[in-house]
Amino acid sequence: MEFGVCFNVVDVYRESPDKLDEQLTLIAECGFGYVEITAVSCAGASEDEIRTIKTALLKSGLASKRACILFPGDLKVVGPDRDENAIREYLEGLIPKLKAFGVDVVVFGSGGARRIPDGFDYTTAFDQFCETAGLLADITGSQGIKVAVEHLNPKECNLLTTIEETVRAVRQVGHPDCGLLFDYYHLDDSTDDVFHVAEAKDVLFHSHVALPGSRFYPEPGDEQTLRSYFSVLKNADYNGTVSIEATLHDGKDFGDNLKDAFEVLNSLI
Repeated sequence: MEFGVCFNVVDVYRESPDKLDEQLTLIAECGFGYVEITAVSCAGASEDEIRTIKTALLKSGLASKRACILFPGDLKVVGPDRDENAIREYLEGLIPKLKAFGVDVVVFGSGGARRIPDGFDYTTAFDQFCETAGLLADITGSQGIKVAVEHLNPKECNLLTTIEETVRAVRQVGHPDCGLLFDYYHLDDSTDDVFHVAEAKDVLFHSHVALPGSRFYPEPGDEQTLRSYFSVLKNADYNGTVSIEATLHDGKDFGDNLKDAFEVLNSLI
């Protein structure tokens, strides 16, 4: 498996180019192989910004092969306000920028964009989501990029809140470039939903990890909690990318959070 870190390269660059260089260097020095960049921030990035950030990535030795947070919350992909032309226009502007960064898997989570409005029919919303995912896969596939649909917990969204439901959506889309993202933080461990990961191993494209409940970065002492996560991946014959999408611990600097997390994750594979 290869470990990476969700990291908003555009926003950090705009805050301070020196800070971007420093933090990318720390990520690489701790053992991570790539960063998972933030798609919505890339949408507004200029060609000069992309070029400069790519230079910083090259200098650090990190790839930027994954991207998350695809849609802004106000661009609705389900519900009565869904506008396919607006969705297509947004994606046709964004996806070439992700390609320029070297992204080859984009995560479709975007809970705000896919939340079903009160009173709106579930089946219609589910079908709309699948239509959007199919449109997305058509556009990304032409750029050599795959789509990984992310299940979200019910606190963050009301559509595709289980692995079973998410796999069902992926199967309905039926596009070779549309698959599943398994996120340990979003897992509902009160059910047997986790067993659907192995059943979907043919479409398991990517994975996210954070401590369940707290969403903190892993640190020494969390090995037992995370052992079941790696068991799920191994049962699915998964040996791909795993990104940390988590909150930093207070009282620990950025580098210590990274170092501890990498050591814990690497010890479990």
